[in-house]
Formats: sequence, C-alpha cells, structure tokens
Amino acid sequence: MEKEGKMKQELKALVLNSKFLNLSIEDLKSNTNVPVEWHVEDSSNKENIRKLLPNFNILVSTSMDISWKNEAKNLKAIFMPGAGWDKIASEAVPDGCVVTNSYEHENGIAEYVLMSMIALDRELINSHNNFKENKWDYWPARFGPFKELTGRNITVIGLGRIGKKVLEMTNVFGMNNYAVEEFDVQEEVIRQLNLKDVVKSKDMTKLISISDFVVICVPYIESTKGMIGEKEIYSMKNDAFIINPARGPIIKEEHLYHALKSNRIAGACLDTWYTYPKGEIDNPKPSEYPFYNLKNVIITPHICGSTYGTASRRMKIVAENINNFYNEKSLTNVVDELSKI
Repeated sequence: MEKEGKMKQELKALVLNSKFLNLSIEDLKSNTNVPVEWHVEDSSNKENIRKLLPNFNILVSTSMDISWKNEAKNLKAIFMPGAGWDKIASEAVPDGCVVTNSYEHENGIAEYVLMSMIALDRELINSHNNFKENKWDYWPARFGPFKELTGRNITVIGLGRIGKKVLEMTNVFGMNNYAVEEFDVQEEVIRQLNLKDVVKSKDMTKLISISDFVVICVPYIESTKGMIGEKEIYSMKNDAFIINPARGPIIKEEHLYHALKSNRIAGACLDTWYTYPKGEIDNPKPSEYPFYNLKNVIITPHICGSTYGTASRRMKIVAENINNFYNEKSLTNVVDELSKI
C-alpha cells in the first residue's frame, strides 16, 4: 500500500513521431490512464530533440542518438514502440533509466514473407515489367509451369515470434516446415508447427541444403552478425530462394550478391539493409553491392512490419508500460542489455 503523503513522480513524456507512428499516437494517449504531460516532436529534428530532452523523464522512441547523452540525464524510462534496439546508443542511456521494447510485428512480417515467396516463385515482378512492354516472355506456354508452395521445403532460421508465425502460415499451405534454433524447442511447439526437423545453427546447412526457401528470423546481435556466409549460401539448392526480413548484416552481403549475380541461387527478397538514411533527405545506397541491378531480387526499404496494426499494438504496450511505471509495477519487455537500473 502506498504510504500516506508520498507523491508519485510527475511524468513528462517526449514522443518522437514519424510517418509510421503518426496514426497510432492517439492509441498511445487513449490507452494511458495515468497523468502524463505529453510533447510530440518530429523524429527527424534531432537538434530540437536534444534541446527538449532535459525537460522530460520519459522518452517514447525507437532511437537514441549518442549526441543526446548530456541532455538525456533526466530520463527515467525509454519506451520503444519497436523491437530492434540497435538504434539506441547505450552510452546515451543514463544511470537509473529502464529501457523496454515492443514486438507485435509478427503478423505483418509473416504476411510479407508469404507474399515474397509467391512473388519470387511466380516471377511476379519480371512478369509484370515485361508484360507492360507487351512481352509474353513469362506466359507459361513459353516459360513453363510455375511451382506451388504445397509440398515444398522451408527452413526458418530463428524460432521467435516472427519465425513461429511464418511457419504457422506455411503450415496452412501444406509446406514441409524446418527450423534452426539455438534454444531447446518444446514438443508442443514442434507439434503445433508440424516441424519435420529442428537443428542448432552449427548444423544449419543440413536443412538449408534441402530447402526451397530459407527465411532469416533471428535478432541482430553479436552472435548472429554474418551468420549466413559463403558456406551457408553455397549450400543452398540452385533453385532455392532466401528472404531476409530481419537485419541486413546477418547475411554477408558480398557472398549473397555474387551468388545471386551468378545465378548460383534462384533469387532473394531483401527488406533489411547495410546502410540506412540518417535524415529525411538522405538517400544512401543500401549496400555497396548493386542488388538493384539484379532481376532475381526483390528489394524493399524495410517495410515488412510497417502496418497500422503493428504500430497500434506497439503503442498500446508502451501505454501499458507507462501506466505500470507510474504505479511502480513490473514492466513488459525490459531490455536488460540497455537498462541501467
């Protein structure tokens, strides 16, 4: 029970807005049932954010710039409406500050993966571009029949929320599901996902070599950086595809590019990259290799989880954490690697 006369800390929250989060900010406010003084600032205005930060003890953001270190000293909590914390500069997180993240993106990403599998398999992009020029190159009478997903092999690397959701969907299509996972997988999960086999990463080529689709679903941490290299890529079948909705550097770009350019593997769908814009008008090349010149690659600018449903559900989790923080209750999804409490 709260001691008589004890005053709860006044919460002042700086919310960094973006086009992705814009529509869901009302979800954040409407699901917060404790007193909060809100200020919403455009996430691209880094200098203004730096000036504002000393006035707030809560930050709602998916990024934390190292240049904000001195101004962020009053922060007691950073609530991320996002999963990856690679854009949070740990050096800028002050002592006594807790950091949480939020997921809820597995539906959108799994849908993207299924879309890309079918688009790659049916040559959708090339067929569309050719037919716009009145070319019938991909007419099955000339090109040959397309394959179906039913009965094909898929290996998902990483059995977290996203990996499981992908396999739930591929199971509906009647695919043969395989997985690579470092942690022990419960028999119930194996049964629910109809997994034919599960191996550790050291044995992943065993499954990659028989798969028609390889999907990267591991988080980007030190142990997964470059985990898909020359050995893994060149163990794939010639008619196999690789899909990366996770993080670019998990796959070694040099080996991936050359395998695609030489048609050593059939194709890829890449949504996550090696270089990202640093501002609204910055347009860097996403890789030092010209993947955009390859006809067997679908490339998108990190959109796989960017759905309104994802943003809305994440903001509701942030709101729940703000409520619990105010009421001194346990928080959801504390990032131990960044928190300094």
